[in-house]
Amino acid sequence: MKTIHDYLDTLFLSVPVTPETKKAKEDLSAIMEDHYHELISQGKSEHEAIGAVISEFGSVDELLQALDISPEEDEPNESDWAHAISGEEAFDYWKTVRYFALYLSTGIGLCISAFAIFSFFVGLDSPSLGIVMLPVFVAIGVGFIISSALKYAENRKRMDDRFISNEIKRMARQQLEDYEKSFRIGLVLGIGLCIFSLAPIFMSSIFYYDTPYGIAMFLMMVAVGVFFIVYVSVIRSGYAKLVNETYFIRDEDQPGARATHHKYGEAAGKVVFFHTVYWPLIVAGYLIWSFVFHAWAYSWVIFVIGGVLQDFFLEQFSQKRQK
Repeated sequence: MKTIHDYLDTLFLSVPVTPETKKAKEDLSAIMEDHYHELISQGKSEHEAIGAVISEFGSVDELLQALDISPEEDEPNESDWAHAISGEEAFDYWKTVRYFALYLSTGIGLCISAFAIFSFFVGLDSPSLGIVMLPVFVAIGVGFIISSALKYAENRKRMDDRFISNEIKRMARQQLEDYEKSFRIGLVLGIGLCIFSLAPIFMSSIFYYDTPYGIAMFLMMVAVGVFFIVYVSVIRSGYAKLVNETYFIRDEDQPGARATHHKYGEAAGKVVFFHTVYWPLIVAGYLIWSFVFHAWAYSWVIFVIGGVLQDFFLEQFSQKRQK
């Protein structure tokens, strides 16, 4: 039995020590012991049983792939695990994402529908009523968007720069796989409605009925189509976010300290420079250039150049980290 345990210890030497890997190692040890005793009971010798257990166990690469663990992955420290996202928080986040998706898509749909309603009342020769209804629906739509965005931002803020364990990633991957069918259906419906929304416009020109009604139908179909596209896309991105990242990133342009260090390693300080010093200098250069040389017409190019240079250097830092 000592040979089996020593073999298992050797296989796990390059694996990050986490609660998940510890439990996996313990479970595998128990399975190998049971299999060893089973072979002994079948009349195998000790050496034959040990050889069979080791040969049937497979390689460590297969094990890591099954556990979704990379031996080259940085080992999270105690602070990471202390602040890691829990399963309850993950499901709460996905619930907030669904809430945000529903209200955001509804708000956008209402804003588009407002113009459809305006066009409808124009067709009824009541443009004044349409003018009254348009800002009402836009205001309701914007209210939906703002209220959902505030709650979504608050939830993301609580999770910002926190460690995402492999267990949570597996949960997220399962949720993502379960949602794929709904995502495809919603996407096809949304795109289909947006394409066929042109039909009322063509029909109004062919059958010579009032064009405002055709425009109203066109905008209403676009509103519903956009609703489906935005709704399913936001929900899917919520699942994918916990699958693809090691640390939760609230703002892609300004990742937290842990996420920055994980991605850029020793170059993390240089990345912080871009966020805290580089862009303020770009803005100052833009203002000086514009005021001194009266170059408002083309001085904005400095932002384009600054963005290109930042992306180039950050990509170089990221590639060095991966080597």
